[in-house]
Amino acid sequence: MEHANMRVLIVPNTLFFPPYLDDLGEADQGRDEPRSWVHDIQGEVTYLDQRLLTNPPKLLRRVYGRLPMWIVQVCEVFRTGRKYDVVFIWSLANVALVLSLLLKLTFRRMTCVVLLTRISEPKKAWLLKLVHSKMTRIILPPSRQRQIAVERLGIPREKLLGLPWTTDTDFWSPTGPAQERMMICAAGGEMRDYRTLVEALRGLDIPCHIAGALDTSRKDWWNSTTAELEGEQQVPPNITFGALSPQELRDVYGRSRLVVVPLKQTTSDNGITCMNEAWAMGCPVIVSDVEGQEGAFTEGREGTWVRQGDPVALREAILSLWQDPERAAEMGQAGRTLVESHKNNRVFSDALNEIFAEIASLTARTAGNVIR
Repeated sequence: MEHANMRVLIVPNTLFFPPYLDDLGEADQGRDEPRSWVHDIQGEVTYLDQRLLTNPPKLLRRVYGRLPMWIVQVCEVFRTGRKYDVVFIWSLANVALVLSLLLKLTFRRMTCVVLLTRISEPKKAWLLKLVHSKMTRIILPPSRQRQIAVERLGIPREKLLGLPWTTDTDFWSPTGPAQERMMICAAGGEMRDYRTLVEALRGLDIPCHIAGALDTSRKDWWNSTTAELEGEQQVPPNITFGALSPQELRDVYGRSRLVVVPLKQTTSDNGITCMNEAWAMGCPVIVSDVEGQEGAFTEGREGTWVRQGDPVALREAILSLWQDPERAAEMGQAGRTLVESHKNNRVFSDALNEIFAEIASLTARTAGNVIR
């Protein structure tokens, strides 16, 4: 099947909209925001978000108005999904699992490609083991999660795809005159261990900005919001914090000698977005050595690993790179080379286009054989 003829229904996480994906596709032409790989998906694309572009009847719309959006998405995919060559469920495990259960119970066929990130949680794993047969392909970037899927859940290896997380290497790019890199930074919120980073930096004369909010009075301060700053007085004076726009974060990366990604123990690849952005900006990374990030880079080439939760080891790693700016720059350039060749957004979108075309053609041939 030709890419241009494919009908693709994309089911995204609606927590982040509006603005909607197609609006962002127009806006990012000005390079004010990073461009998403989704805007390079070929074919006739329909987004299933709050606008309900699948056109349910008015009565059904009124019913949907009383339901959580993810349940609405399940219902609409179940109702209309067979009109499309491919249904792509983007990082919505609840939608993918419940829809697959409905398909299994009703013996209905549908071509579904599902992007998941963490399938090892007990309830999620139990249900995925039961319904994975209704998922045509499962994209699961973390290598450890794919291993769990095969060994614990019995998912056929050939159904799993290990596409890498990618980034916009045009937006995240050191442009303009070279800046003196006289600070370090960290970014992101998911599974971050910022307590360890703060302790590692205590007493050092190294400026650090953490792109997020810190609340040291809360146990889960790594996940706090910008309004929760009660722990400010407990943070050393060399550390600043606060959420940044993409343009502001790009500027901070450009002024940073290195980027730290301190993580809690995890079997998923939390932190990979920050790592890709840092590499694209020519920064080496220091990352907690957790199971989920196994094999993400080569030690000493694009970055370095440190023991998880060990502020002394993290402090030593930071000082080692901080005191050797030439080595830091070489590692940052190696990171830039890595993302340009293997982690550019086109790597992801091109692979998805080929996957969609392949399974859509296979489905069409199978249907034709059945008809004959």
